[in-house]
Amino acid sequence: MLKRSRGGIQFVKHLPMTDEQAFEAACGLGLEAIVSKRLTATYKSGPCKAWIKVRNPKPSAYMRIIDGTF
Repeated sequence: MLKRSRGGIQFVKHLPMTDEQAFEAACGLGLEAIVSKRLTATYKSGPCKAWIKVRNPKPSAYMRIIDGTF
């Protein structure tokens, strides 16, 4: 289960769901994106090809701007 974090970024060790289910849950929470690292890659901070960011097409902030409640 995904939970919204006030810190903005939350480490999740394992999710017992498919990647599609995780993305749908993140979008349902209004999160901007999911960032993940390839399982076989070693940890390296900063931009690199091992990190993947999948954006929510309609994050909550964007929707608030559209409907004028921002």
